[in-house]
Amino acid sequence: MYTKYAYLCWVIAFFACITGSQAQEVRTIDGTENNLNNPEWGAHGSQLLRKTVDYLDGSSIINNEFKPNARKVSNTVFNQTGLINDADNHSDYVWSFGQFLDHDISLVEVNHQEPLGIAIPFDDPVFNVDTITTFRSLAIEGTGIGPNNPRQYRNEVTAFLDASAVYGSTIERAEWLRTFNNGKLRTSDGDLLPWNTITGEYNDEFDPSAPFMEDPLRSGDKMFVAGDARANENPLLIALHTIFVREHNRLCDDFKASNPNWTDEKLYQESRRMIGAYIQSITYEEWLPSINIYIPEYNGYRPEVDPAITNEFSAAAFRMGHTLVNGQIVRMDNDGELIDEGNLSLRQGFFKPLEILFSGGIEPFAKGMATQVQQEMDAKVIDDLRNFLFDGGSGNGLDLAAINMARGRDRGIADYNTLRETYGLARLNNFNNLTDDPNQAALLENHYGTIDNLDPWVGMLAEKHIQNSMFGELVSIIIQDQFQALRDGDRFYYENDPALSASRKAKIKNTRLHDIIMRNCSIDAMQKNVFTAMPHNDIPEGPELIPTHLEAALFPNPVDANTQLKVYGQKDEAVTVQVFDMHGRELYKLSDFIVEGNNFLNIALESKDWTKGFYTLVIRTEDSFKTLKFTIQ
Repeated sequence: MYTKYAYLCWVIAFFACITGSQAQEVRTIDGTENNLNNPEWGAHGSQLLRKTVDYLDGSSIINNEFKPNARKVSNTVFNQTGLINDADNHSDYVWSFGQFLDHDISLVEVNHQEPLGIAIPFDDPVFNVDTITTFRSLAIEGTGIGPNNPRQYRNEVTAFLDASAVYGSTIERAEWLRTFNNGKLRTSDGDLLPWNTITGEYNDEFDPSAPFMEDPLRSGDKMFVAGDARANENPLLIALHTIFVREHNRLCDDFKASNPNWTDEKLYQESRRMIGAYIQSITYEEWLPSINIYIPEYNGYRPEVDPAITNEFSAAAFRMGHTLVNGQIVRMDNDGELIDEGNLSLRQGFFKPLEILFSGGIEPFAKGMATQVQQEMDAKVIDDLRNFLFDGGSGNGLDLAAINMARGRDRGIADYNTLRETYGLARLNNFNNLTDDPNQAALLENHYGTIDNLDPWVGMLAEKHIQNSMFGELVSIIIQDQFQALRDGDRFYYENDPALSASRKAKIKNTRLHDIIMRNCSIDAMQKNVFTAMPHNDIPEGPELIPTHLEAALFPNPVDANTQLKVYGQKDEAVTVQVFDMHGRELYKLSDFIVEGNNFLNIALESKDWTKGFYTLVIRTEDSFKTLKFTIQ
């Protein structure tokens, strides 16, 4: 019998459902309510996942037994003399975008009441102090106080790839960054990030309500404000933050033009949705494949997957980027020439946002890092990080390699071999099984005695690379597992987002970092794949085009495997490219997206699969088309 009570319960449940769905039309800023059954999963302040435990007492005391002095290992194993360029020609965008991603998904605070000292050898060639002092990671209250209760750690940003590095992970930071006018984010003169001043302009007074921004140099200088507190760490990172803020504001203008009745909040949230989606697409379609990490095909949201960052990923595996960093930051003008100020050393650029102003904006950095080859993935680290980290000219720098070893011990991560076993890999018997370099194997054995004592970060950088990959087995599997969890455990991952139409999802999927950069920087030419370094003079420009809609040219023609299609667009829109043979049979099809101005599309025609002769290429949009003829010889 259908009672009044049952009817009342149905009404309450119905309206609760409506209210809940409305509340979840967009992501929360702090990441809560993404998983409806576990609303704290992946949220700001949620706990890291722990795969292994290695403390002397099982809970808190750092296990330094049978572990060598971290600075000695740094000096003998990680000392890098000269450049060791990446053999696969990856550009500085690989490590800089990787750092941007790291700051979007992971931050563990330190406890300034718990020093973590690294003793300096008496004969150290650089440091004339007794100890490098950093601090232990801040443990969650109530953890690490007894057996079977190891220290646990909070993630102080959202775990999701949700562009929190742009918008913040707390309401307070997010609101400070907004203009509350047409959905836009705050900027300063030069269309740069806002400064931590009352008006956001450099020449104004400090704003005491501005969000905290890190300044480990204790310079007291004004800092740019961004969604993540570490944004000023180096100019390349600042450039990426700025590019995505500019893209947000550009999207606001586009949405406003086509939807004049949208409110400030609607414009902000829809542009924020797109920025998060672009970052996800670039990560999974472009950045991860560029570093030879391949995630299984997406099969939809899985609410049973916890997207939390693992302790092992945060404190060990994803610190692999530290070996990829160059000691030189290239500053280049539109013609491919160094700007008058010349290049900048990394150590000169730490937390010096004024270098952006001195350089004439972010463009010289955005252009330069596409041309320079990053460093090899190996157990070597440049001096700027290993001897002069956050030095600021004071002579009191830090050693990031030594800190990484100490951090793994601080966070209670098991040794390299145990970590391999945890991730389903076979244990290694000795250091010669780990590395192909006999000198490196001998050095490691001299320090550690047995491979079962090896610090995990050291082992992951020294391990043999998988064939045709820049990484070894353990790094690869940890990164793959983490990014699959971030995708599959995210209800708002763009391919699962019901607020995005199929055409908009296709647009997002075909957007590359190159496209975001070119839309938001005064740069005339840059290679389509910015994650592969290319000298300015090698960037394919192709023939001059008449600036009319869908004016296009293939080059070279006759074509080869590296052929590009140069297309002029008068607006942002989706395009389809088809190739037909002399009999009208479709042999090739590409869906992509063009923007206003010149566009460069890669046409992957493998000559061995095609016969000699004439072909027709057709470029179509929703309301127009263009045909071209080309030959294969």
